[in-house]
Amino acid sequence: MTANRNTDRRLRRLPRMRAAVALLAAAGMLALAGCQLPLAIMEKMFPKDRVPPQFKLPAGKIVLVFPDDVEHPVSYPPVKRRLAEKVNELLMEKKLAARTVSHDRLVELRGSEPNFDRMHVPTVGSRCGADLVVYLAIDRFTLKETPVEALWRGRLEVRVKVVDVKQGRIWPDELAGFAISVQEPTTENTSETYGAELSKKLADKLAVEVAGLFHARLVDRHKPKDTKPIFE
Repeated sequence: MTANRNTDRRLRRLPRMRAAVALLAAAGMLALAGCQLPLAIMEKMFPKDRVPPQFKLPAGKIVLVFPDDVEHPVSYPPVKRRLAEKVNELLMEKKLAARTVSHDRLVELRGSEPNFDRMHVPTVGSRCGADLVVYLAIDRFTLKETPVEALWRGRLEVRVKVVDVKQGRIWPDELAGFAISVQEPTTENTSETYGAELSKKLADKLAVEVAGLFHARLVDRHKPKDTKPIFE
């Protein structure tokens, strides 16, 4: 009886297995032909969930993206520029801002203001000509466990706040901010220049997560959640 039940289960699974093989075969043929996969096939093969925004940015605002490592200085400062520029790009692409402030403007202010690191975030935003600041407090940036090994383990963590230059913080309610963490899989690479490439990957991945806080998006159904509000 047990053997019969097992046989029945295998038979019931066959149609689903054949369907999956057919979808993969269709995907392969379309890929070879240089075609885009039809949306229906993509949805069958890679089911996604629609996630609402964590917060909707007020419309029609000039936005400054401010990555700040004052508490945890990063070992590769260009990662801050890459992060800011990619978030700026996505905010404009998704029509979430009327305009974004160039990261160069923030760099200029930092260079001309001796007390920059003691300035309040609304003041920084106002001095840069912004209405809102997407403030990214960098908590962690690592590329390796130790400087000498050839194994790279990239990780970047920030806490996000949205600050109105006149009203102060408007999101989230938690004072510490909304934590986001991204990482890259462990990679063996003996080239020291790989660190710059890995930094870009981390910044780009984190930028997608930051911008994704402010618009609805599709995510993999089984993707682990890297974002969470945190409390002090």
